Formats: sequence, C-alpha cells, structure tokens
Amino acid sequence: MSDCLKFEKNRIRHNFLALRNKIDTDTALSYSANIFAKVQKFSTYNNAKIVMFYLSYGSEVVTDNMINSAIHNNKTVVVPALDTSKNEKIYAVKILKLNDASELIYGIRQPKIVMTNVIERNNIDLIFVPGIAFDISGYRIGYGKGCYDRWLEKLSLKKTMGLAYDFQITNKLPNEKYDVQLGTIVTEKRIICN
Repeated sequence: MSDCLKFEKNRIRHNFLALRNKIDTDTALSYSANIFAKVQKFSTYNNAKIVMFYLSYGSEVVTDNMINSAIHNNKTVVVPALDTSKNEKIYAVKILKLNDASELIYGIRQPKIVMTNVIERNNIDLIFVPGIAFDISGYRIGYGKGCYDRWLEKLSLKKTMGLAYDFQITNKLPNEKYDVQLGTIVTEKRIICN
C-alpha cells in the first residue's frame, strides 16, 4: 500500500470512527433493531443454516440480540476468533450462547478456538461483516489489520453482508486489490446491493 493511500485510509478511519463513537446507547440499539428487521426480510438470511455474526465492539452495530434470535431460531451461529499466534488468522467458531465468547482479544469478545467447533468458511451461508466506513460499491474500511479482507477473499458476494449505521456510508472509499467488496450493506435507512 502506498503511503498516500495508507494516510488517506487512516484519515477516513479516524473521522468515521469519531462520528460513530458519538452515537448513544439507546440510538445504537434502536438503529441495530431496525437493521436486523431489514436483514430478516432477506431470503439469504431466512434460508441460511450457518450464519457468521461478528461480536459487536465499541460503537459498532449491536449484534447480541441478532445472535440470540438466530440461536433461538435453530441456526448454527459462528463468530470470528482471531488466532494471534498465526499471522492474525480468523477462525469461524461455533457458539451455542453468547457467554461462549468470553475471551478478549484486542478488547473484542471471542470464543476459545477449539478445532472441533471451527466451521470452514465455504460451509457458511451468510457472513455479517463490521466496518468503520462503507461505500456504495460495497468496499469498507475496518481497523486496518486486513484480517477480514484476507478471510473473505474469493468468497461469493452473495454470502457477505455489511451492517452499518447510515452515517457510515459514503460514495467512494479508496481501495486496492486486496480490499474485498461486500455483496450487501444494510443500514437502518436503506439496503445497498452490489
């Protein structure tokens, strides 16, 4: 990545994160509920047997109620677990309840990586992806480690869905060949399909 692109992504990350961090808890929960109501209208979600949620961190779209709903509706739920000893590799680990994710890596909840609970990414029907900023073409900026982009590489667009507050959407983000495009982005106000 060129220095200019890195600088620009960091500037965008800083600005959008500052904006997202201004959201209060009640508004975040209300917007998150509206986002999930839209998600539940997608056949890709309703027909999905194995769904990967992220465990919300900080001011991200809140996923706890979504996870509980999916478990209650007999979906197999997996969440990302980062193995910091293996080049920041993400594993999709099956959980039966939210409390299964009690470890903290970089302040983010995750379950213990037990290989018998790891689900291969190609077997996952739908993957919800977090981000700090998203554009209308489906590109995103996360925290800058590139873990999700490496993990999502070569997956079908129809399997990926970004969850965002509408103010996190911009017309165009800088991207490079390693950045992965998402198939859909859902906000409390709209649905963006690519």
